[in-house]
Order: sequence, then structure tokens, then C-alpha cells
Amino acid sequence: MSTTQSPYHFLIRRVHSILGLVPIGFFLTFHLILNLTALGGAKQYDLIISTMQSFSGIFIIELVVIFIPIAVHAIYGTWVVYTGQVNILSYKYARNWFYIIQRISGLYTFVFVIIHVYLLRFGEANFSALSQFLSQPLGLLFYVLGVLFSIFHFTNGLWAFAITWGLTIGPHSQKVWLYTLGVVFVLLSAIGMSDIFAFLK
Repeated sequence: MSTTQSPYHFLIRRVHSILGLVPIGFFLTFHLILNLTALGGAKQYDLIISTMQSFSGIFIIELVVIFIPIAVHAIYGTWVVYTGQVNILSYKYARNWFYIIQRISGLYTFVFVIIHVYLLRFGEANFSALSQFLSQPLGLLFYVLGVLFSIFHFTNGLWAFAITWGLTIGPHSQKVWLYTLGVVFVLLSAIGMSDIFAFLK
């Protein structure tokens, strides 16, 4: 029996959907806001990061709340990309473009998170190290795309989340929700770009 025919597929899709919001989406928002402390300079940023890393059991918390949910979400998402069919050339509707960008952004975000975590966990997790990395054109481009793609993946995923869970039933509610998420995307992107350019001062 294929995965699409499996009685468990409905549950898997629901788990994948909810993980995109809780805890991954919440963590993304928290992380973006926390990094605004970089606007206060190196001393303030390094103090907050070192304080968080000094918490007892922080690795276990990150593993259970962040890394495992991201891994599960990414594995199923990769399967969706592999098995999905794109009809963007036949039907040039906006949602079809969102469909393909959602898949691309998901794959890029997964790679971005792995490299970002590697740099922070096995490199120097401080203002100076991030500033040096972002001062390189490719490093800056990598982070700008990573932040924008991750925010797009989150906000566009919320649009599908609302449909999946029956929160937006008709065209009107879906349209209102789409505009609302557009505002959320702009606000989070502004925060994300502020985070990045705070390290370039």
C-alpha cells in the first residue's frame, strides 16, 4: 500500500502541519526577535547568547523542542517534494507559484538551518564571528536568502495549515488570511533583515 493510500497518511500530514507551527514557527519568531539584541552591539548580544547557553539542560531542550521537530518536518517535507507534481507550466496561477516556491524554500531552509547550527555549535557563537561571516558577500547572500526563505516557508505554510485544520473554509476567509499572512511576512522579514544588518555595523 502506498503512503498516499495508507490510513496513517492523514495523521502524518497533520503532525507535519502542526510541527510547522508548534514548535518550529514559534521558535523562528522567537529567534528573529531575540537576535534584535544585536542592534545593541556586541557586548549585549554576546551576554544574552552566553546566558542562554549556560542554562542547565539547554541541549536536551533544543533537541526535543527544536532539532527533532525540524528533522521530522524536513524528512516528510522532502518526501512531499520528491513525490509532488508541479503544474506551473500548464496552469499559471499564483498558488501554483507559491507551491513550487514553498518546496524550494523548504529545501533551502533545511540546508540553511544545518549550516547555521553547525557554525554556532562548532564555531564561535558570538557577535564577532557572525559579523565576520556576514561581511563576506556569499555569506551575506546565504543568510539573507536563508532568512527570507524560512519566513516565506513559515507564513505560506500557515496558509495551508489553516485549510488543513478547517480554519479557513471559503474563498473569502482564505483571501483575508492570505493578506494577513502577507503582512506577517513583511514584518518578520523586516525583523530578519534588521538582525542581519545589525552585524554589519
